Amino acid sequence: MRSLWGKAPFMLEMRELKTPVPGPGEVLVQVKACGICGTDLHFLRHNAEWTPLGHEAVGLVAEVGLDVDGWRGGESVIVENNTGCGMCPECKNGRALYCTNIYSYMNDRAGFADYLLVRSDMIQPYDAERLTPRQATLAEPLTVALDLLQRVDPDINDEVAVFGHGPIGLLAVRLAKLRGARRVFLTGSSRASEHSRYRMKIGAAMGADVMLSEPEDDIASAIKALVPNGVDRVLITAPPKTLPLAIDIARFGGMIGLIGIEFGKGGEVSLDVNAFHFKKLQLRASHAIPNHYFPMATDLLARRAVDPELLLSHAFSLDDYKEAFTALNDRGQATAKIVLVP
Repeated sequence: MRSLWGKAPFMLEMRELKTPVPGPGEVLVQVKACGICGTDLHFLRHNAEWTPLGHEAVGLVAEVGLDVDGWRGGESVIVENNTGCGMCPECKNGRALYCTNIYSYMNDRAGFADYLLVRSDMIQPYDAERLTPRQATLAEPLTVALDLLQRVDPDINDEVAVFGHGPIGLLAVRLAKLRGARRVFLTGSSRASEHSRYRMKIGAAMGADVMLSEPEDDIASAIKALVPNGVDRVLITAPPKTLPLAIDIARFGGMIGLIGIEFGKGGEVSLDVNAFHFKKLQLRASHAIPNHYFPMATDLLARRAVDPELLLSHAFSLDDYKEAFTALNDRGQATAKIVLVP
């Protein structure tokens, strides 16, 4: 079977591996679609060692091992990439979000593959009559956006700013509107690129009320002109360097949710702690590991409360992986979520 691996600097390698056989408690999933995530691009920019790529996998249960209950084969499923153990003190105390013994397939198995072998508790059913495999790949990034919203809990009539117009940021815009946000401010990169202009159009369709870009706009001044006291919630899906701006535009007692990451020097931020302290702000990190909220995500997509077609810009065959990654990394192309289809 095919399995896609990568490492820095933007090197890709398709490997031919033996199709695995499920052991006790395992299932073999035939992958039907897998979305490219920004994390895959991080791996290609920063990982010195070969790394399996793809973790937004959807497929069919192809084979089940011994001692597997509830799965017979042929079911349409979404694969969790990280799962809590269910046995550590945090899991047993009802706080699986903070599981200290995460199980992941991402260390040695690629979602960009023909087959994916996982534990039987790592697959989630979805309604294949309401979602295509390509559409169902959005469930995983939607769970990431849901985790961010759950951490900062925006309320009805809140003013909300979302930093970053990648798929997570765009999904966060939609979720904030579903929660009753009065206005959502979406900020992204320069309008000079086709990539950014296209994503801002998606942001408007998702419900963003005001869209701002760097470096064309003075984002702090523009938001303060409309909300002089500052916004209630700031959702950061952009690089960490935007954190000082979030502190600047947040209201007294506001809350900031952070899911944006960067490696190397980009992960270091200098900020005015006194400004943070005296405004009585809260900063909450979101890291959607283990994967939660899949039933909620699939329902939102199936009901079109979150329209999957707004984000799905391209689909490539798995053999065309080089073209797919090149397109997503090209600022001159109108891309959002790209899916590889084995």
